[in-house]
Amino acid sequence: MPSIHRAALAALALAACGKAKEPRVFVLNGLDIPVTVAITADGDTETVLVPAHGRATPDVSGMATVKVTTAKGDLISEGPAQFGKPDGSPGCYRVYNVMGAAAYVDEDVVYGNGFGKPEYRRRAGEISEDECGISFAFREPAKAISVDQYAPAGDNLGWLHYEGEGTWVVAVNSLLDDTGQWASQSRGAAQRIVRAVVTHDPDNPALPAIKDRLAQLQLAVPEPTPGNLLAQPARRRRP
Repeated sequence: MPSIHRAALAALALAACGKAKEPRVFVLNGLDIPVTVAITADGDTETVLVPAHGRATPDVSGMATVKVTTAKGDLISEGPAQFGKPDGSPGCYRVYNVMGAAAYVDEDVVYGNGFGKPEYRRRAGEISEDECGISFAFREPAKAISVDQYAPAGDNLGWLHYEGEGTWVVAVNSLLDDTGQWASQSRGAAQRIVRAVVTHDPDNPALPAIKDRLAQLQLAVPEPTPGNLLAQPARRRRP
């Protein structure tokens, strides 16, 4: 089999046997504080501690309720999420991103001549995603892949990874940089992340610069809001 090289590097043989089973679910925490994530499905609850800027790989499936709290037990968020079937599908992963605060991307890695137009999909602000067509989930992509003799001379393979440091600051700035058709939704997601920080990490040293940027964009700086930050605010009734 010929090898397709990325960036003209020497080919690496990929061993298919003896590899540990990869996780199917990732829980990401882009905040600067650790969080506890309790996932309840079919009456069973799995609880994981996710460090600041960290991730966890719980073994969960199906429709679930996800409750996120601080180390002190203060509620950050609570809501439904779908984690798919227990065996999943090859190349598919479920990603739960606490408050959408981790900046990660689904990037096409180009091998050889590639196949079609490669894409770079930013996921900052997204809370629950079904990521399919992924060959490398939060691990370095292969330097080269092997193909059949008569296969196309290139391919694109999906790679999940953090954008920069992947923190809430990166996520907020990425969302505020959006000037496309979904800019208003991106700004709302950025404010939601900032609300989580001002509520549960009010002395965070990055907050002043973020607040200045919101002010420059004429966006409201969120106030501390105890309780479920994913709950829809109650509408005020007209007098």
